[in-house]
Amino acid sequence: MKKKIIYTCLTGLLLMAGLGSCELKSEMYDAINPTIYPTTARDARDLVTANVYGVFRNSSYDGIFNVATGIILTSDMASDYGWCSWDDNGTWSRCYFAAYTPNDTRNVTHGWDFINNISKMTLTIERVQGIEMNEDLKNQYIAELRCGRGFLAFLIYDLFGPLIVADLETLKNPLNEKILPRLSDEDTRAYIVTELTEAAKSLPYNYKKGDADYGRFTKGLCHMVLLKFYMQTKQWDKAIAEGRELMKPEYGYELVPVYKNIFTEANEKNLETIWAVNCLEGYQIHLWYPHVLPNNYAPFKNQGWGGYKMTWDFFKTFEDGDQRKETILYEYETSQGEFLNEENKGSGGNSLAQGVFPLKYALEQNVADHCQTDWIVYRYADALTLLAEAIVRAGNVVTPEAVDLLNRVRTRAGLPAYTVNDFAGDRDFLDKLLLERGHEFFFEGSRRQDLIRDGSYIEKMNAKCVAFGQKPLVTEKHILFPLKESAINEGKGIVKQNPEY
Repeated sequence: MKKKIIYTCLTGLLLMAGLGSCELKSEMYDAINPTIYPTTARDARDLVTANVYGVFRNSSYDGIFNVATGIILTSDMASDYGWCSWDDNGTWSRCYFAAYTPNDTRNVTHGWDFINNISKMTLTIERVQGIEMNEDLKNQYIAELRCGRGFLAFLIYDLFGPLIVADLETLKNPLNEKILPRLSDEDTRAYIVTELTEAAKSLPYNYKKGDADYGRFTKGLCHMVLLKFYMQTKQWDKAIAEGRELMKPEYGYELVPVYKNIFTEANEKNLETIWAVNCLEGYQIHLWYPHVLPNNYAPFKNQGWGGYKMTWDFFKTFEDGDQRKETILYEYETSQGEFLNEENKGSGGNSLAQGVFPLKYALEQNVADHCQTDWIVYRYADALTLLAEAIVRAGNVVTPEAVDLLNRVRTRAGLPAYTVNDFAGDRDFLDKLLLERGHEFFFEGSRRQDLIRDGSYIEKMNAKCVAFGQKPLVTEKHILFPLKESAINEGKGIVKQNPEY
């Protein structure tokens, strides 16, 4: 039976909420009596588990990675291939046409709501520090908390820009009203790097399938997030160092030989996975199947909603023979006996009219509309291709090493390997790599980042608008999402909105 991290600890959660103060949203720090709780190593583990891992969930409609409002889904919808068949009064079209407003609280601004979890982790660090226990284990728990702060800070920074980070003294006096401004961009970046770098020093390289602590944070996760951060901030030399770090044998990462096998329950916790959300029926499941699959797809008997799609324009950029297409539903026989494909797309949401269905995760027949296959957040193929990109961007030249790194992912998909002579120059390499990453990581949360880093986000999004009959109004301001209006109002002029919103 699969072992899973239990994210909720009843005692820890009651104490974190404040005993006897259930009507208050602020945490009553003084309500915790340190002579009673926390005092043991088990107390420390429970506090860390509850206050770090609870936010990094994909459990039905809960957690920052959930498939309805989570940041991976929202980020990929706000890219050149994302689409949703239902519009919810414009909620989705404002997302997939990058027409964001501060009032789009369901998806676009939702990621900012998780920022208070950084404060919970800060308070938990102080509590854990006061426990008499094995120092190495204490340092590991504190490192998990610091990794959680850096990881969450990066995810929010990527979408919204500079953060609000409360200091410990402010947090310990929640009844004293104090509105904090957003940090500068420089200070936000320094915070992310410091937290992840320090956390990596006390965490294990990796956990393997069968390890009791599989799913807890690792040194590998810290360096993967740092790699992502340095790529988005265009610090190529530092990104190269992080990519090479992750290739060291101590981490044990390897590519899964067959692409579609990455996303099966039988092969979860594979060596390609750097970090995933642990899922298991009765514990937490994600709802990818019903959100993606149409209700007329006979093998899925639980009536999918036919929502999330990849545009036909992007699907057509896949090469013939690309095995990654095996995880995409681009032709099928309906439960009524009609065969749908590119020539006969059908009509309406439960058809191929607006795009193909990015199934990705193998359809398991025994879990109704629940998917209990671990939800992958980062994997080794991502690190290899980012390293290839960083090498070329740093030197403005296509090197044999960069081509080899790209080929390791490309040939796994059944495609012929490139040679250095196949590229007209560094720009040609970057274009081909950008497309390769789009094919490799569709609906894994990378596409928006890739296009922004490449400088082609505005162009690609406006082309998407035109293709669907919309005005091309995407500008530089849409690189960042807006903060929701209530956050600005509560900030009383101290919390500033992102430019031009």
